[in-house]
Amino acid sequence: MKIKFYSLMISLTLAVYARAQFMPMDLPYNNQPYGNYPRWISIVDGSTVWLGTLSMDDFGQYPYSYAIKTSNSGATWEFDSIPAPGGAMMSSVCAVDANTCFYVFTDNGSGGSVWKTADGGASWTNKTTTQFTEAGAYADFYAAFDASTGVAVGDPTQGYFEIQRTTDGGNTWNRVDSALIPAINPGEWGAANAFSIVGDNIWFPSLIDDGSEFYDGRCFKSSDRGAHWTVSPFIANNLGWGALDFSTAQKGVFWDPYFPLPRRQYYLTTDGGSTWAADSLSNTDKFIVGMTSVKGFDGGYVIAISDTTDFAVTLLFTPDFFSTTVVIDTNMAVDPWALRFKDASIGWIGGEGADTNSIFKFTGLLTSIGDAAKSPEKLAILPNPTATEALVRLPVLNGQGDLALMVYSIGGALLKMEQVEYRTGWAKLNAAGYENGVYVVQVVSGDRVIADTKWVVQH
Repeated sequence: MKIKFYSLMISLTLAVYARAQFMPMDLPYNNQPYGNYPRWISIVDGSTVWLGTLSMDDFGQYPYSYAIKTSNSGATWEFDSIPAPGGAMMSSVCAVDANTCFYVFTDNGSGGSVWKTADGGASWTNKTTTQFTEAGAYADFYAAFDASTGVAVGDPTQGYFEIQRTTDGGNTWNRVDSALIPAINPGEWGAANAFSIVGDNIWFPSLIDDGSEFYDGRCFKSSDRGAHWTVSPFIANNLGWGALDFSTAQKGVFWDPYFPLPRRQYYLTTDGGSTWAADSLSNTDKFIVGMTSVKGFDGGYVIAISDTTDFAVTLLFTPDFFSTTVVIDTNMAVDPWALRFKDASIGWIGGEGADTNSIFKFTGLLTSIGDAAKSPEKLAILPNPTATEALVRLPVLNGQGDLALMVYSIGGALLKMEQVEYRTGWAKLNAAGYENGVYVVQVVSGDRVIADTKWVVQH
């Protein structure tokens, strides 16, 4: 039996939490016998979020079959029992709206079923009775393009990935023919709840077991809602696990989130997943342990990083495909796999399993960053006031020659000059070394001031 859920270093929960951009929300699991973690987060809007729970201890994972939903942005949560049979372990959650959601289960790590509610969790129906029943079957996820069309993807049976399509909300299914899916490699399988959708495009990572403790990774893609599929060449090898997310139809990232084998490297694509190139963060020596796209940016991601000493998680934000990153929160005791942003203003991350901080809601300023990106004529600094780091949204220029970022005291003394590139339209300011107070920031080209604004430092 394949075990597809890994114990993400429960010692992550030992880190000390210092609240800044994320607020802990009560999530009353009511002291269940095992540790409960909201591993799968599916966001409808600012009010409605559906959760899937990983129930586990140091010895492994245990069945759990409750859907969890908030309709008031985390103030209260509803727990609704799903009558999935056997040893029902969750592998995926996909919300369509406040009333409609799909939960995917396996039975003690094999087979699978897709359950749907259309009345907000009051009742549930098993939508798959003959699917994911063959030897070797494992239901990895359900992904919805809209209320009617979606795909349920499972590990290979009959020699190819089991991809079931529906166009009527799960009432009927058609398995995609093997001729329309690339051939698998020996030992190739999928990853639970690992997929990304942009428009009619969907991607999911595959892992190829070569008999060792490591894997090779590829990326499967469909551009027509799951009807036809292609696959990339090998992206990487020696992986502990695989995850991916796309911020646009062309720009995506593949990374290894398996914390006991931490990685600093990730892989980027700018052609929709056909080719991938290795990259790494230049401003940190910590490991990538989680990531999520932020829709509305051409390459926007929130990145979770950590090390192997205290396991405290730091969250970074990049609006420009990793060219510029800023810290948005630090020293968090969280589960970085359970990181999800809907857009620039709505984000959640799973916590340490205790009822009072099992989940955290983002309360920061990415909304302001998104608004600034819509004002091309202005110079914007966000957040402003700044305690640690801030993004600078450069004004749109006709020419993109030599630019400098100038910081002046309110009395007019030049404190710093830094050359910047317009390549992505973003730069960064670090408040370290500046006393609390008001400063003037200018963007200068040659001897011409392009734009200026006030900057408030408040440690």
